[in-house]
Amino acid sequence: MKYKILLILMILLHVAIITSCARKEKGRFYSDEYGFSIVFPKYWEIQQQEMGAVVIALSPEEGSRDDFRENIAITVEDVADDTTLENYFELSQKNLKNYSKDYRLLYKNNTWLSKKPAMILGFTYTMSGLKLKVLQYYCLNKNKVYVITCTALPHTFDRYEAKFLKIVRSFRFEN
Repeated sequence: MKYKILLILMILLHVAIITSCARKEKGRFYSDEYGFSIVFPKYWEIQQQEMGAVVIALSPEEGSRDDFRENIAITVEDVADDTTLENYFELSQKNLKNYSKDYRLLYKNNTWLSKKPAMILGFTYTMSGLKLKVLQYYCLNKNKVYVITCTALPHTFDRYEAKFLKIVRSFRFEN
């Protein structure tokens, strides 16, 4: 009887260890602090806690003439209980118009991100003399707004758009 109990305990311990190890998929970036994960291309440079972002993934340089590295940044902001995606969008628009040059909203639509309602928008603006094109997602989860920002130069955006979308589709909430 003691051996059966010991055997059952060993099996349960083994299953618990395997389950906890399987949680972390190889090649997936995890933020335990903010409760999300995402898969970036393996050759992109990952920077954490830079420029107010939880994580930034930078495309590889394309030679000495490459003056901008396309990137995806994820920021997370605590918000009040009564905040909606529309409220957050309006505040974000106001800030973008005030702090950037030549800001122009191209589109705004509702979508889904990790099985949660989300908002997707596209816009252009100028920063540090560079005209940029942006694909951005807002998603509200547990009193936090998750913002995924995909940025490229206007003439390289089309080349990166499918890659940006694939990366964003890999995003998931982990808790």
